[in-house]
Amino acid sequence: MTKCTYCGEEEGTEKIANPNLDMNDDIDWGSDKSWWKVCKTCKEVIKLQTFHSIGCMHGEEKMVAYANKKLEELANKTKKPILCATIQKKEDGTYETASIEFTGEKDET
Repeated sequence: MTKCTYCGEEEGTEKIANPNLDMNDDIDWGSDKSWWKVCKTCKEVIKLQTFHSIGCMHGEEKMVAYANKKLEELANKTKKPILCATIQKKEDGTYETASIEFTGEKDET
């Protein structure tokens, strides 16, 4: 059994492009380094974390709120914590960081 590349806890059954790839480079899509085997939950988490990051970069509060809501729901469903972090370059050239943890401790009932 191949463990999930992202969480290392579940079986990696889904094949996704490595989310850490620099898309400005020529990518060898035939290389195993270009792909991750992840579990179904982590596939969804990575998609939502990307959605969150893009929303932050473009100042799209609705995108961020949607991603946060879905990440919280996923953490509650799985009872596992999920972390979302962003780094933004401000107009003055300095950087701003933020993170939010979805603990999965709330009861949805």
